Amino acid sequence: MLFFNSKLGKTPINVSVILSMSAPLPETVLFDLDGTLVDNFEGIHQCYNDVMKLMGLPGVSYEQIRRAVGGSVNVTVQKLAGEDNAAVATKLFREHFPSVMMQGVKTYAGCEEILEGLKARGVRTAVYTNKDDTNSKKIMSYLKIDHLVDGVFGTNVHPWRKPQPEFTHFVTSTLGAKPQSTIMVGDSPFDIETARNGKLAAIHCVATGSHTVEELLPYGPDTVHIDLPALQKSIFGF
Repeated sequence: MLFFNSKLGKTPINVSVILSMSAPLPETVLFDLDGTLVDNFEGIHQCYNDVMKLMGLPGVSYEQIRRAVGGSVNVTVQKLAGEDNAAVATKLFREHFPSVMMQGVKTYAGCEEILEGLKARGVRTAVYTNKDDTNSKKIMSYLKIDHLVDGVFGTNVHPWRKPQPEFTHFVTSTLGAKPQSTIMVGDSPFDIETARNGKLAAIHCVATGSHTVEELLPYGPDTVHIDLPALQKSIFGF
């Protein structure tokens, strides 16, 4: 099933048609990491619970973690620990996460296939995430998929985070990509806003991370898919 947003009104519609397989491939595809290519929620959950316990704060559920991530550690910490505890909790999380981040980490179904397929067709790809840059690269290497992308761009090595357009400009210019021939694939409203702010050609979402299909549609992505294989077939046609 392929979910489109209606261009005729404010209410999204559900359309059970497949895009034309003759549609040209984009020159560049930017993929979000957590919730899109990789399931790292178990390690993130463990880390937050450890930090909350250390600070004497109530623990958080797995579902709370899934709903809260996407806007970088500082944004998530404020949601879970409160603004007054955010600075300390952020510092503790960043110190502790490398020791637990590989716990349960795995690629989503179709991750390798979509990256391999785009690479074989000459499409430039990159990971574009609000996750720490060093940790993102380590996870990609650990899962043995780092060779399938042309770059990994995370936070804490420059002053930006998604959805700031400066971050998108940095990513596209570093890759030698043009925004008008670059699309974004993500799982959250942050990714949708990122693509829009960066004037990218399109934003296609998967409902494998922090939001369901029904929750993503009102934010106005070009399409929403239940998973990567559905997106691969519908958008890229292979």
